[in-house]
Amino acid sequence: MEEATQPASTENKNARPPLQWRAHEYVHTEKTTDWYWALGLIAVAGAVGAILFNNVLFALFILIASFVLAVLASQKPKHIEFAVTQRGVRVDKTLYPYSSLESFAIDQATHTHTPKLILESKKFFAPKLVIPLVDIDSDEVHGFLSDFLREDDHIEPLTDRFMEWLGF
Repeated sequence: MEEATQPASTENKNARPPLQWRAHEYVHTEKTTDWYWALGLIAVAGAVGAILFNNVLFALFILIASFVLAVLASQKPKHIEFAVTQRGVRVDKTLYPYSSLESFAIDQATHTHTPKLILESKKFFAPKLVIPLVDIDSDEVHGFLSDFLREDDHIEPLTDRFMEWLGF
């Protein structure tokens, strides 16, 4: 009985090189001192209101949350490496395999808005993954992902838009 010989290379002949790019994790806007004063005044007013309703714990929560928000607002965003590969979508060191993703959409650029890749996960509690497409052709990303995922009509989550409006 003869054994079938395997070719030395079992690589997929249609393998494409991964698309890679770097971008900030979010668009940073410098906060003025007025922004911090407004945050402080709103936090103090909320805490006073909570104390008036005999909810000291909620007042403490408001003050701590506003302090954390102020600290996060002052930090600069870090650079993150993104890649679209044959195996899935990689965000920094985390790989999202295509088997865990449902579909994708590309939110096109406008004069005030950078294009974004929006990925819908199959997992129930997983949020939509929104990836900025900076310094990479969105049509190239679309062509690559079309081979692995179906395209759907997704919009950027309202929470992401709200945070962007606030400057985060």
